[in-house]
Amino acid sequence: MRPYPLLLLLAASSASAEPTSTATSSKPTYDLGVRVGGYGFRRDGDNDRTTAWTECRMDGFGVFGSRVLTGPLFVEAGVDMYSSTDLRSDGAEADLPVARTSGLFSAAFGARAQVASRVRGYLQLGAGVELTRVSVPYGDDQTVRDDKVMPTGFFGVGLDLRITRRTYLGATFRALVMGNFDYEPARLDMNNGWVTAPTAGEVFDASPDAAAQGQFYVRYDL
Repeated sequence: MRPYPLLLLLAASSASAEPTSTATSSKPTYDLGVRVGGYGFRRDGDNDRTTAWTECRMDGFGVFGSRVLTGPLFVEAGVDMYSSTDLRSDGAEADLPVARTSGLFSAAFGARAQVASRVRGYLQLGAGVELTRVSVPYGDDQTVRDDKVMPTGFFGVGLDLRITRRTYLGATFRALVMGNFDYEPARLDMNNGWVTAPTAGEVFDASPDAAAQGQFYVRYDL
């Protein structure tokens, strides 16, 4: 009769240990994702919501990853490639006809909160650097080109929806401060054959400007 109490004790200890091991391994620390989106700069003097944020419209994609710190806090790093679109919106007649290709390297600090059983919201504050190659046509067969390295900063809000145990679909909106160019398109017109092309430093003298960005992404918990 003595073995039975020992067997009961072993069974009880095994049952109590099983939930603990499951709980400790259920929360992921890292994730990876891919995203697509676009952004545009604020056009001065334009109060139309459909065209106000379409100056130098840029479209592209990127990859990113994040790490949970403690509680709702996390950090994120990303690399994105963007290029100017050929689509010219209404009101773009006064915009500089710039062709722009940019690589964006960013890092952000954020906090997440559960808003529903499968939905989380988050806030982000981040900064980074933009490596961009820009050009504008001059005359019939000339082009003014330059390469720039410019800082960026942003504030973002977003939501993601859990569609499987580790996979999320999401969207984010960012308000950015980035470098933009204020050179007037009319100054690129050649009035006669003796006019010399402006220098790249004159055309691409960057200054901080506001931009708005929207992104959609798929993210997977590791």
